[in-house]
Amino acid sequence: MAERRTLVVLALYQLLASNRSGIFSVYFALFLVEDKGATIAEGLIVLSVAYVASSLLGPLAGRWSDRVGRRRPFLLAGEAGSLPLFVLVPFVPGAIASGATFVAAETVLALGAPALTAYVADVTTEGERGFGYGLLAASGGVGGLVGFLVVGLLIERLGFAALFYFVGAVMVGTLTIIWVALPNPPGKPRTERPSYRGLGPLTLYSTTVSIRALGAGAVITFYGTYAYFLGANAFDISLIAAAGLLTAAVLSIPLGRAVDRTGSYRGMLVGTGVSLLSMVLYLSAGSWEALVPARVVYTLGFALMNPSMLSYVAALAPLERRAEFLGVFSLVNSTLWSLGPLAGGIALTFAGAPGLFVFALVTTAMTLGALPLLERRRRASDRGLALPPSGSPPER
Repeated sequence: MAERRTLVVLALYQLLASNRSGIFSVYFALFLVEDKGATIAEGLIVLSVAYVASSLLGPLAGRWSDRVGRRRPFLLAGEAGSLPLFVLVPFVPGAIASGATFVAAETVLALGAPALTAYVADVTTEGERGFGYGLLAASGGVGGLVGFLVVGLLIERLGFAALFYFVGAVMVGTLTIIWVALPNPPGKPRTERPSYRGLGPLTLYSTTVSIRALGAGAVITFYGTYAYFLGANAFDISLIAAAGLLTAAVLSIPLGRAVDRTGSYRGMLVGTGVSLLSMVLYLSAGSWEALVPARVVYTLGFALMNPSMLSYVAALAPLERRAEFLGVFSLVNSTLWSLGPLAGGIALTFAGAPGLFVFALVTTAMTLGALPLLERRRRASDRGLALPPSGSPPER
C-alpha cells in the first residue's frame, strides 16, 4: 500500500515535471532565433549540447544515488539547483550566454533523472513495472498537454520569454511535491568498491535500441520550428504537441500493462515499427496540420517503447545498482537523442527539411533491423550477463 502511494506521488511529480523537456524541445530553438538572433541550426546545436551534458551526468548521479541508498535528495537537488538558472535564461544577453545558462540548468536538473526511474523500479514488482512506467508517462502526457496549451497562449501574448516564467512556476510545484509528499526511506549505503560488471551487455543493448533516438531527437526538436515556417503560430504548435500528449495520456497505462503481459522485446519491436511509420508521415507532410497525425503516431510508438526499455533495464540490473544501470542506459539513449538536433541541423543545411526526415527514417529502420539480431544473440548465449529472454528478465 505504501509503495502504491509512493508511485502516485511520483506520478504527481511527473505531471508537473513533464512540461520542461517537451516545451523546451519545441520552443527553445525558436526562443533563441526570435529573441536572441540565433539561426535555426545554432538553436538545434545548443539543444544538443544541453542534452548531451545532462546525459553525461546520468551514470554518475545514478551510481551516487545507489551508493547512498536514497532517491529523494537527488530529486530535490536537481530541482532546487536548476530552478534559478532556468528563470535567468531570458535575462542573459546574447545567444551564446543565454544558451550556456540553459545548458547549465539542464545539467544540474539531470541529477534527479536516474533517481526517478530507479524509484519507480524500487516500489514496483517485476510483473507491474510496465504499469509503473506507463503511469508516469500517462501523468506526464496530461501535464504536458495542459502545459503546452498554456505556454502557447502565453507566448502569443507575452513572447517566448514567458516560457521560462512558466517553467519556474511549475518547478515551485515539483519542489513542493518532493518536499511534502515524497517518502524518504532510510537508505542502505554501499561500502564495497564499485563494479563495472555487466555494463558491456547493457551498453550493447542500449546502443542497439537507441540508434533510432538520433533521428527522433532531430525530429522532435525540429517539428515545432518546421510548423512555424509552414505558417503555424505558437498556439498552433502547441496543438500539434497536445495531440501527441493526449495520446500518451490515454494510452500509456494500457500499453504499459501490455508490455507486462507480452514482454519487453515485443514492445520494443512493435513500438519501433510504429515510430518508423511516423517518420514516413513527417516526411510526407506538406502543411503544419499534417504534422498532427505524425505526432500522434510517433507518440503511440514511444508509449510502447518507453516502458519496454525501462522495464528491461530495471530487471537486468542487480538490486543495489538499479539507478546506475538506468543512468548508463540514459547516458547512451539520451546522448544519441541529444546528438539528433546536431545531426538534424547538418542534414537541414545540406538537404533541407526532407533530408532531416529521411535521416530520421533511416536511423529508425536501423534499430528495427537490429532488434531481431540482438534477440538472436541473446538466445545463443547460455550464461553470464547476456541479454535475458524476450519477456521481462528475472530479478537479480
